[in-house]
Amino acid sequence: MAWEYTLLDASFRGVPFDCLETEDSASRAVASHEYPYLDGADVEDLGRKARTVKITAFFHGDSYESRLQTLLAVLDQGGTGELIHPVFGSIKDALPTGYTISHKGETPDSCTVVLNFTEATPGNPFFVRQLPLQLADVISLLMSAAFGNGAGAFSSVFDTLKGIKNNLARLNALRSVLTGTLSNIRSQISGVIGTTLDMIDYPRAFASDVVGMMRGMAEQCGFGSGAVLSDWKSLVRQFDGVVQLPARVAAGTVSTTAGSSGSGSAAANAAVQPVGAHADDVALVTAMVRVAASTALAETAGQIFAAEAEQPTLSPQEIEQISNDVRESLQASIDAWRDLLPVETARPVTESLKDAALGVQRAAVSVIDVLPPLVTRRVEAPGNLHLLAFRWYGDYSRAGELARLNPTLINPNGLQTGDTLNAYAR
Repeated sequence: MAWEYTLLDASFRGVPFDCLETEDSASRAVASHEYPYLDGADVEDLGRKARTVKITAFFHGDSYESRLQTLLAVLDQGGTGELIHPVFGSIKDALPTGYTISHKGETPDSCTVVLNFTEATPGNPFFVRQLPLQLADVISLLMSAAFGNGAGAFSSVFDTLKGIKNNLARLNALRSVLTGTLSNIRSQISGVIGTTLDMIDYPRAFASDVVGMMRGMAEQCGFGSGAVLSDWKSLVRQFDGVVQLPARVAAGTVSTTAGSSGSGSAAANAAVQPVGAHADDVALVTAMVRVAASTALAETAGQIFAAEAEQPTLSPQEIEQISNDVRESLQASIDAWRDLLPVETARPVTESLKDAALGVQRAAVSVIDVLPPLVTRRVEAPGNLHLLAFRWYGDYSRAGELARLNPTLINPNGLQTGDTLNAYAR
């Protein structure tokens, strides 16, 4: 279809103008290498230069001066803006490099303006690109900030509770939930020394103990070669159980004292009973435990991503699953704090958790981008994975990589013509 029927209204930064003529040009940057006594030159293509656009605008009528002044005002602002080219449409980053205004005696109440634009392409400044290892390290920093904000909000609520008169019974029940939660977490990990401070007076000590123990639980997972994803799933399930501990302690379904859950002990029977804690207090403790779990989970994911950047062992889908698990945990923490506190009070916690979620996603994407694109390839001749790796990549040692990318493959030594496998493009 000709531009006669698809012509657009020309404008710059939202200021429209009539257009008489357009002229677009582009050239390429080249480096010419010439040698003595040799005809011609070795010409190296260095890429396309910026496109230039020359538009002749036309203003006429009794109010043309005001419309002209409006256009000149946006042209003189400096910087790039969106240019609507009448033929080619939107040019997002057009830089006005000059204009010429022409008035002629035989055409009163009108003028032409020759506008010159250069299409700007934002470049990549030096040292702006972050490597996967750097993005993985950023996760730990973001989670430290999120945990600090969560612990601060947790402590401030305790200060409010302690200021309420005739509140001793509620504080005692809350103390039982705190100590019971810590005792049950401590029973799942060895070699951890917790604080002896009163949790009501020092709520930050509770938060520090919880996150320290959950980091210890993560360290107990080996994450060895070939077992990274299975260990990760086990850790996620373990953390999900820990998050439920405050509610279970309050309900009396688990003991409030570590090591006393045996049915033959009178002390155990006394310990396993409802605490009678206030529902809001249980929700507060659960929200803090969620932040601790998210912190330990995100930091572990960052360590996995850093290792993957050095030596890939996971498929893009598995990396995506780890990222999604962390982001789901962070979203659960965000929802818990939003339900617990007013919006403005919870904002420092929720915003830092959102920043951490974005950091996890960026780290996962950077690790995936290190590898070539994942495609589906067709087996052209019968063979096994080692032979296929040699045919596709010239390297039989990449057979393990193909096996990892195709976990549902039944017989890696009996590939037939027409079978399709997941493989890297190169």
